[in-house]
This record gives sequence, C-alpha cells and structure tokens, in this order.
Amino acid sequence: MDKFLKFSLVAALVLPLFGEDLEFDTLKVSGKKISNDEKPYITPGAVSSVDKIGSSTQSIDSLVRSMPGTYTNTDQSQGTVAVNIRGMTGLGRVNTMVDGVTQTFFGTSADNGKFHQTGVGMGTSVFGAAVDQNFLASVDVERGTFSGGHGGLMGSANFRTIGVDDVISDGNNFGFLGRYSYGSNGVGPSYMGSVASKFSTENGGSYGVLFGYSAKKISQNYKVGGGGKIDNLHFEDAYNKENDVSPFNPKELTQRPKGYLFKFEAKPDEKNSATLSYRRYENTLAGRDITNDNYQIDYRFNPDNNLLDLNLLLAYTKSNQKYSKDAIVLTRGDAKKGLSASNNALTFDISNNFLFDFNGDSSLNVKLGANYLQNEYKNRMHIFKTETTAFQPKGEQEIKTLYLDNTLSYDIFDLYVNLNLVNWELKGHKPECNASPTCFPKRAMDISKKDTNLNYSFMLSANIDELFSPFISYSLSTRAPNVQEMFFASDYGDSVNPFLKPEEAKTYQIGFNSFKHGLFTNDDRFGFKLTYYNTSVKDYIYSLSLTGSGANRWMIYANSLDDAKFKGIEAQITYDMGVFYTKASYSRQTSKQPVSETYGNRAFGFGKISELPKDYATIDIGTRLMDEKLTFGSVIKYTGKAKRVHPSDGDDGRVDPNRVLSQKKTQDLPQIPTIFDFYATYKPTSNLTFKVEVQNAFDKNYLDALNAFNSIQPELYDKNDNSIYLFSNSSRGRTFLASFEYKF
Repeated sequence: MDKFLKFSLVAALVLPLFGEDLEFDTLKVSGKKISNDEKPYITPGAVSSVDKIGSSTQSIDSLVRSMPGTYTNTDQSQGTVAVNIRGMTGLGRVNTMVDGVTQTFFGTSADNGKFHQTGVGMGTSVFGAAVDQNFLASVDVERGTFSGGHGGLMGSANFRTIGVDDVISDGNNFGFLGRYSYGSNGVGPSYMGSVASKFSTENGGSYGVLFGYSAKKISQNYKVGGGGKIDNLHFEDAYNKENDVSPFNPKELTQRPKGYLFKFEAKPDEKNSATLSYRRYENTLAGRDITNDNYQIDYRFNPDNNLLDLNLLLAYTKSNQKYSKDAIVLTRGDAKKGLSASNNALTFDISNNFLFDFNGDSSLNVKLGANYLQNEYKNRMHIFKTETTAFQPKGEQEIKTLYLDNTLSYDIFDLYVNLNLVNWELKGHKPECNASPTCFPKRAMDISKKDTNLNYSFMLSANIDELFSPFISYSLSTRAPNVQEMFFASDYGDSVNPFLKPEEAKTYQIGFNSFKHGLFTNDDRFGFKLTYYNTSVKDYIYSLSLTGSGANRWMIYANSLDDAKFKGIEAQITYDMGVFYTKASYSRQTSKQPVSETYGNRAFGFGKISELPKDYATIDIGTRLMDEKLTFGSVIKYTGKAKRVHPSDGDDGRVDPNRVLSQKKTQDLPQIPTIFDFYATYKPTSNLTFKVEVQNAFDKNYLDALNAFNSIQPELYDKNDNSIYLFSNSSRGRTFLASFEYKF
C-alpha cells in the first residue's frame, strides 16, 4: 500500500506540471512531410525506426541490426525474431511487440541428434516474436527510456503490420499489393499477396477490409563462403580420420512458414475508429508444428475535445507447438504419446490523453492508462509423478500496470516524465527436493510469488537549433522473473528458486539530434543522432550450476551479487539529396554480465549468449538515376570482436564434479569480415518495382555474431585425447536474389 500511496502523491504533483506527446512532432522542423525513418532525428532520446520492412530483400535480422544499439539473437531452429537491445534479450528485458501487443512466445526446438547427445544439434529454448516479414510495414525501437504499460528493462521494439491504407493507393476503393522474390543458395521463393477495399461515407467516415496471404521457403543447406555446403563440412583429425563437423542437420531446419492477415477498419464518423484484426503464423521446423494466432481489437474515441482522446486495445494470442512422433527433446517425456506445448496471452490496455494549451507558448500532454497482461505456459507430456523436466516450464504470469506519461513543452524545452506502477504475480509448481541440502521448501507444493514495483523515466530536451537539439535522461525500470526462470525444474525442486527478485536497471543517457531540410541544396535532407548511455542492472538473473555431495549437481536461476554493467555510444545518420543518399548507424559498447550455465550446449539450450559485438555498423549508400527510376546501391555491414560460449564445460572439456559454483566461459569468434551487398532497383512506374541483389558479394567465410549454433561442437579429440573446438557454423556464402513488387 505504501507504494500505491507514493505513486498517488507523485501523480497528484506531476499531473498539473507535466505531459507527454507520444506522436512525433514535425511542426518545429518543416512544413514538408517527414518519412517514418526520419522521425527519430526530430525525436529526443535513443529511438530508431526502419521503414518498408516487407519490401526489403534483406532479412528481418539484418534490418533490426541496422539500428544502433539494437541487435538480434539468431537461431535457425526457431523461426522467430529475438530482438536484443544493448546486450539483453528475452521477455521483459526487451518488450517486443507486434501492433502494440507484447509477444510472449517461448520456442523449444527438438534435438538434432540422439537423446542427451553432447555434440551436434542440441535443442534450444528462447523467446521470440512469430511474425511474417512480408506483412511488416515498419519497426520502431526505444532504448533506455519507456512509455505506456510495458517499457522493457532495456527498451522496446514495436513491429507494425500493414493496414488498408498501405495496400490501397490514394483515391481508390480497391487495391492489391503483391511481392515475389527468389534467390540462389537456398533462399526462396517468397511471395505475398494482399487485397483491400475501402469505401467512404457522407459524414466523413470510412470502412475498409484487408486480407493477405504469405509463404516462403528457406533452406539451411547452403554453400558457405569460399565453397562447401553446410551438410558436407569435414575435419581431418590427428588420426587422419574424416569427421563430419556440420553444425546442424539442414534437413531438420528447412522451413516453409505461412502467414495470414485479416483486418477490418471501421470509422463510422470523425470521432470513432476501430480496427479488428486477425493474424496467423504457421511453420514446421526442428521437429514440431508451430502455430501462432492473434486476435486483436483497437478502438479510439477522439471528439473535438482536448480532454478526451480514449484508446482501447484488447488482444488474445494463442501459440502451440506440437512435436512429431520421432522428435527427440531433452526430457523424459515420450513424444510418441503426444508431446506439445502451448502459450496463451491476454492483453488489455486502456488510456486517455489530456491536452492543455497555455496561451500558445506552452502545452501539457498527459496520458493516463492501465494495462493488464495474463500469460500462461502449459505442456502435455507423459512422465512419472516423481520425475521432472526442463522442457517448457509450466506456470502463469499476471502483470497489472497503472501508467502516467507526461510531457510539458515550454518555448524550446520539452520535459518528459513517465511513471508506471507494476503489480506482478507468478504461479507455478515446485517439485519436491532431491539432492540439494539448501532446497526449500522440501516438499512439493504450488507457489505464488508477487510484488509491486514503481518505475520512472525522466528526459529533458531543448530545441536550440535544427542542427543541435540536446537531450538528457534518467530512468529506473524493473523486470519481474518469468515462468521459465523461476520454475526451471531440470532437477526436481532443487532447480526451482521461489526467492528470485526482480531485476532493476538504472540508465543515464545524454545526446543530441540534428535534422534539416536544405543543408547543402534546396531539397536535401540531413539527420544525425548521437547518444551515450550507461546502465547498471541490480539483481541480474542468470543460471548457475551447483554441486552437492558426490556427483550430485543441479542448475538453478539466481540473482547476481554484482551489478551487471552496460555502457556505450550510438550514432545514426541519414542524408538524401535525390541523386545521392546514404543511411548509416554505428554502435560501440562494453558490458560486464554473468554468462548463464544454460547457455552451453550441455545445458538444455535455454537462451544463448546475448553480449553484443564490441562494435558494429551498417551503411546503406547509393545513387538514383533516370529521374530516380533506377537506383544502384550497396549495404555494408561491419562487425567487431564478438564472442560465443566456450563449448567446454570444465578446463579440459570434461565436467568437473568438484565445482561448487559454475559459470560458463566465453571465447572470441574469429574476426568477422566486412560484408558487402550490392543491389539495383528499377521502378518504371509508381506501382511497379524490380530489384536484383547479391548478398555477401565477395563470398566471405564467417560466423554470424550471436547465432545459437556458434557454440554447438562435435566431440573431437587429438592424439593426447584433448578436446578440439572448431568454428564450423559458417554463414551463408554469396547469394543472388531477384524480386518485384506490384501495387494498384
């Protein structure tokens, strides 16, 4: 009650002083229209955007990585997008959303080898968003600060799907949007078709409907840089014996995802608007069938009244993974009897915007809202009552949030004060203790853990000049433990930690924006953003291995005694003068964080290393010819020193039964070369675009940073029986693609 009282008092003091404008402000910059990917340059704080995702032949991972401070953890056995912000990923650490709805999907792939095999192809379990790139219009990322009901410990990413107006051209009642691409080296085909219809009413309203279908094929049996296919990689050991060192079996990882999208958009009058949407994702991958269904309603009531702008969101997501009868998973369950996992999530959000305008020279925007998230994980398996499993931990998560977002604008200054009060509860089952003398409570029992946390974010910005608009911010954000951490029952109740505390992050940021029309010519556009950040995370949650008497050993999630540290600089720039353009981003960071025991290939594959490369950059540069109908360009990707979890478990590659505390070691990857992609587009008419592209044009052999299979290692030994650790998870070599997009 004390925290609720404190929040009420703070809200009472802040309401008359501050407000928030969540929309990007273009009035102070120019009367010309600002594109979505230019808006970050007029928005204070560490924010970034990528536009036209569905039209790009770059992978969604490459597009996300093109933003500073933003990365992805990749895993060919998952088929999802795992956004990484500043070295942290997963549910709650990064709030990954699709159309404003938090994604909670937790995927577990089947093993690619034998039961409890130590070498190639262990299954993995990670959080990710099940989205179809063909249906995506844009993604917006916010780092270090937050707004609304769920900000994420390190930040948030919101993927927006296409709507009726993305398909229908202005002035038309019917529209079609189609895309097709095909590539060499196991990429494609990929195609999408969307149709939409929209009709206006006499009172200024409209009604529209959209249906889209998407499908593609991605093979993992590709040629690596320099030659050789992924399924035919061999290593000649000290005994002159040929060993297969392929990092995975590509037959199990070839995927053919399908996507469906339906939207009904109603605007009966100028005051009311609503969107009813259904999105479905299907995939068969790594020994299981994956389905993800999302039902969503968005409603807005916005009369001509500064004190009433009501927004409502209601969404229900149902995800299922049904494993094939011959699938092998790290569990005692029998897949032949029917092994499956499900995740159901209910989201409700309601808010109202209050706008106060004080004589034209100052304004106050207040957004008051409430958010509710109920998230439940289940599994169906056949095990004895006395047995336990780390496969898809069961449990329920409930998060209730009261939030207050505010912005006060006066002259050239904007002050942002965002608060939210989070009440969370975790429910699950703890099996009885087995080997740990410190395991408590000893008996099996159902557990409910709950708490309330206050989060806040402050930012001050000054629009001193178009080329210099500085900002400074400070935020405190928390993340409650999730079901998979608290109820990780790999070893009976010994691995369940009902005493886990929430993580708490304190983040300082300072930087500035620049954006100007007509920098060197009358029609050019220039944008620049530079940010420094410093984050300290208290009670960082990680997994470790404990050893009791004899060889008894168990894993458990715990709070780190030392704070995890993250700091770095982020820069992004854009310049477009029509005939020439460039977009670039650069990130450099350092971090100090524990490495979880479960990151290793012997440890159930729960998550993988999330530490970002030391630095990385993406440059997109090109020229437009023939009245901008023909474009030639290049995407250049630089990656600095990156790491993997060392495949060994002990100093000599064997399990050390005498260890009391365990922490995985990391190992530098071989130097990653700079990768060059080249492309050409031709747009003979406004509604037709052709594109050809060559990716990894110089056919470099390299390991992709933060890939789950980098640490997978076949067991190889030299003549002295010492372990040999190779880097065999090479990325895709030179690949040619051709595509077209048609819209009418």
